[in-house]
Amino acid sequence: MRPDDSDGSPTLQRWRMKSPREWHSKMPTAHEIMVMNNFASTLCLVLLCNASFLSSSTLAAAQESSLDGTYILDETDSANINEVIEDAVGKLNFVTRDIARERLKRLNPAYRQIAISSSPNEISVTVDNQPPLRTPANGAPVGWIGPDGGKVNASMQLADGRLTQTFTSADGRRVNDYTLSRDGRTLTMRVTETSPRLSQPITYKEVYRRIS
Repeated sequence: MRPDDSDGSPTLQRWRMKSPREWHSKMPTAHEIMVMNNFASTLCLVLLCNASFLSSSTLAAAQESSLDGTYILDETDSANINEVIEDAVGKLNFVTRDIARERLKRLNPAYRQIAISSSPNEISVTVDNQPPLRTPANGAPVGWIGPDGGKVNASMQLADGRLTQTFTSADGRRVNDYTLSRDGRTLTMRVTETSPRLSQPITYKEVYRRIS
């Protein structure tokens, strides 16, 4: 028996071809197409704005993480300089021990505040109420008077978010290596001192918190 449209069974109804009018009725109208296009355009605009906002936030965070700023000493997280000095002079003979101790104390004061500023041509670092040390940004040395009143050559250079400060004299060399935490709030100064009068280098760190 040949199936035809007169039979209303569900099986035969599934076999029946849909008419062009029925297919057309399922196609989106011009209004629906316009609504979908508007939705797609709005979605693209929102995604673009979000991407721009994230890029701006990232740039702002990078700018805020600059070393430039003012910092105060965090004694809790910093080294005890007197203990570091005692450990260093303890390896010297008793004749030179007292002289070395006093000189190292003058050369290694615990600075309470550090202010850093930089430009493409110059770097400036001010500690406590002392005159600022200004040097060319390219690392060229300048004459400077050290904490003990002696003459030294001082240089500073910024590279990869790190500030390196170098002091050299006839008696030895000191390097202050400044780095900033990822959130830009904590400045760490790592000190390394070498001298032919010391049996080994002196190393310690000082930690500072940003106040501006």
